[in-house]
Amino acid sequence: MNNKTYLLALFMLLTALPSMLCAQQLPLYSQYMFNTLEINPAYAGFKQSMQFTSVFRKQFNGIKDSPQTAMISGDMPIGDTKLGVGLKIVDDRISVTQNFGAQLAMSYRIEGENSNLSFGLQAGALNYKTDFSKLNITNAGDPVFAQNLNAMAANFGTGMFFNTSKFYAGLSSPNLVRAHLRKTDVALSEYTVKQSLHVYLNAGYLITLNDNFVLKPSFLLRGVKGIPLNYDINANLFFREIMSGGVSYRNNSALVGLLDFRLIPTLRLGYAYDYNLGRINNFAKATHEIILRFHIPIDKDELMPSYMF
Repeated sequence: MNNKTYLLALFMLLTALPSMLCAQQLPLYSQYMFNTLEINPAYAGFKQSMQFTSVFRKQFNGIKDSPQTAMISGDMPIGDTKLGVGLKIVDDRISVTQNFGAQLAMSYRIEGENSNLSFGLQAGALNYKTDFSKLNITNAGDPVFAQNLNAMAANFGTGMFFNTSKFYAGLSSPNLVRAHLRKTDVALSEYTVKQSLHVYLNAGYLITLNDNFVLKPSFLLRGVKGIPLNYDINANLFFREIMSGGVSYRNNSALVGLLDFRLIPTLRLGYAYDYNLGRINNFAKATHEIILRFHIPIDKDELMPSYMF
């Protein structure tokens, strides 16, 4: 094992060890602008259609046991009411650890003359577990690796989402009440695994360039307790409803290329390529992310344009 691979493996292992206070972060996505429900429960039912989304993200491609995330979600309005409902299931893995969670989201929309304001709540459960048998351990009797962790906990989140025909903004905390797992073991001292508090602020604006092109600049601020504030600055250019391309800059972390294609009127395929910036690029390859979105109109002849948030 060369030094670069060893350092990355050591980093992932230290991230995974639950024998000390360990702050777990929520999964990070590059195409969240096409998957707003993942970061904000107030988005449930926003497009007044049935939406189904699946995402697969593989970080540091080419490195064994590097982080990977799979997510599926669905949301829809509830009849003629101002309510929306959504469900998302996430499987997030890194090295010997796995976070598997499911959340149910509900939203309520207040309609104005030229704007809407939605409030959302979500509740769910998280299963956190480790499998140390996957490690090649020299000292098999080490008590740190003698027992795997497998625990369940509940978490709750909230959010709000405002939009006009050209502008949108959202504020949310998907884990306002965080999963908190605690266990005391004979071999190990008491250890705790919990999620750090996450707060998201995002906004975007539509600029119609001509009959064929629409430009959507946007940003996302991502606050995580205990680490510096992160931000994304994005720009997506849409060509009719056929395709779009974009670029995103994540501060001191990655430069992202974005592509989105319409396969059929109700089905779209998206791809993101994250080029790592900074020192991590010396030993970790790029990140790939694929998203598939399927929409079913409800009592409408046409779908809302894909660039409409």
